[in-house]
Amino acid sequence: MQRVLYILCFLVFTTSFFATAQDATLSRKGRETYEKAQKAWQDRKLPEAITLFQNVLEQEPNSYDVNLRLAQIYELQRNTDLTKKYYSKAIQLRPTSPQSGPAFQWMGKHYFEAERYDSAQVYFQKAFPLFPAKSSLSRLAEKSIASSRFAQEAIKNPLKIEKRSLGDTVNFLGTQYFPVLTADDETLIFTGLTENRDENIYITQRKKGGRATSGRVTLGWEKPQEISASINTTNNEGTCSVSADGRTLVFTACNRQDGYGSCDLYISQKDGKDWSAPVNLGDQVNSREWESQPSLSADGHILYFASDRKGGQGRRDIWVTSLNEKKQWTSPKNLGAIINTTDDENAPFIHANGRTLFYASNGLPGMGGFDIFIAQRVDTVWSAPRNIGYPLNTVSDQVGLFIASDGEKAYYTDDNSDKGKGRSLLYTFAVPATLQEMIVPTRYAKGKIFDKKTGAALASDIDLFDLKTQQKVGAFTSDSKTGTFLAVLNSGGEYAFYVSKNGYLFKSLSFAVSDTASFVNLDIPLEAIEKDRAEVLNNIFFQTGKFDLDDKSKVELDKMADFLNRNKAIKIEISGHTDDVGSDSENLELSKRRAQSVQQYLHKSGIGDERIVAKGYGETKPVAPNDSELSRQKNRRIEWRIL
Repeated sequence: MQRVLYILCFLVFTTSFFATAQDATLSRKGRETYEKAQKAWQDRKLPEAITLFQNVLEQEPNSYDVNLRLAQIYELQRNTDLTKKYYSKAIQLRPTSPQSGPAFQWMGKHYFEAERYDSAQVYFQKAFPLFPAKSSLSRLAEKSIASSRFAQEAIKNPLKIEKRSLGDTVNFLGTQYFPVLTADDETLIFTGLTENRDENIYITQRKKGGRATSGRVTLGWEKPQEISASINTTNNEGTCSVSADGRTLVFTACNRQDGYGSCDLYISQKDGKDWSAPVNLGDQVNSREWESQPSLSADGHILYFASDRKGGQGRRDIWVTSLNEKKQWTSPKNLGAIINTTDDENAPFIHANGRTLFYASNGLPGMGGFDIFIAQRVDTVWSAPRNIGYPLNTVSDQVGLFIASDGEKAYYTDDNSDKGKGRSLLYTFAVPATLQEMIVPTRYAKGKIFDKKTGAALASDIDLFDLKTQQKVGAFTSDSKTGTFLAVLNSGGEYAFYVSKNGYLFKSLSFAVSDTASFVNLDIPLEAIEKDRAEVLNNIFFQTGKFDLDDKSKVELDKMADFLNRNKAIKIEISGHTDDVGSDSENLELSKRRAQSVQQYLHKSGIGDERIVAKGYGETKPVAPNDSELSRQKNRRIEWRIL
């Protein structure tokens, strides 16, 4: 893209000059030959133009105009040696002429691509003052200078990367790219190109218990399969993204009958082992232009993608849309000038933590072409993007990087690693410490929701709250056929987990996530709404020896009020319980007052007095021996029971 931009700008910059000017030093015969050469050039008869310009040079070897024109022609023909020869001669003859600016720029680009960044910087610096101020060529030269400086420093301070192929089992095609994984690192999905040039989506599962043999690590992936006959067709299905639980897939498909533009985004949902028929995301998300390269947030509610639609900062930009309360995708918003440039941005990847964005850009200083950058979101503001460095970024284009939810492993495509065979293979590497420091790792809760009495799997709604902030940080559902779920958690956090399903008592859990545990296993039985069925309110908080509700209890009590409002025929008992510390009478009174505090909150929330009974049982109904602090904590509780 940069090469095309450069040539187009050169043509605009030089055509008028060559159309009206001739070197004053040319003889009469030389001018006549020059005019014929110009005519051949304008008629795009390049071989004839070359011969005639060469004839002029035989008579006048120091003709600036002819050397410049020959260099331009050879550049169009991609003849690097001759382009360099004639540009070098031209800038030697007139180093300060404005028309020499593109020559210096080309020379700089030539040395930059050869990774001779110090020489490249010298030529770019000579080109910059020769271009009109604030022109596209001036901006290109300025960025090229910055890239040369960056590349020199990046090579001096390389990241420690030891990439490793995912193996021939995964890399079974000539071309496979854009890998994505579920949060538990167990499922890999990627795009592959068949020998028939059919682009399809493939899926594979990690084998259990891989072992190191003969000094080599068995990476442990099953043989990839086409993801689904309902998704892959005889048309191309391209880059995709999957939610953390592996049950929501968004992918790119082009030129379909139900499409709005050249390429559109489609969504499919997994239920059990089956994927639903893909649905176009609609004209709110897709436009007449190109939409591609999606990246879903962990919960599948926010979608980043690349598009060249109108209203952006440049050509291709990064955009974002989200699901509203009606489960509809909102009108996409451009990520703005901090992330997007006047050039191209693509291949966004939002980490499972929801705040770290990786994407490719050729509009920012870097190693050349497309580099991968990282930016952090704080509230609604994005930080300035940072180049992730060498050798992840090189003089070649780099797009498509996936970082595992724990921030420790990365997966990507390498087009230049198979000894010149023209293959694109999938690789993994350990994320360097300097890069890990910029990524807040996540853990995950994984488990199954089922009917306590029958063991049947249940499709349930799951809300996740951060206990420290009392903010909802996720909304999930369990699989209707298996009851399984996976929810991403920020490490080091304390969470409240609410599970609800019509016809069942809502269930609350609280747990903390340590930095040493990769996940929390939560198999959750639900009680049907029947007489005497009971649940513990696990997120009700009191100060020691007090009965005043802590503010952190509000979310739990609001959930309780919502349940009672949705089940208006139900009457309940709120019961308070304590451990055995203190006198029997004091514990009985404390438990009663705590139950009454919950009752009063629910009354204020609109629940009638006749529907709630508050009782205190003190230390008379322990659920664990009072022989440790952990057991006593279980005994200090608020329960609710169906009457």
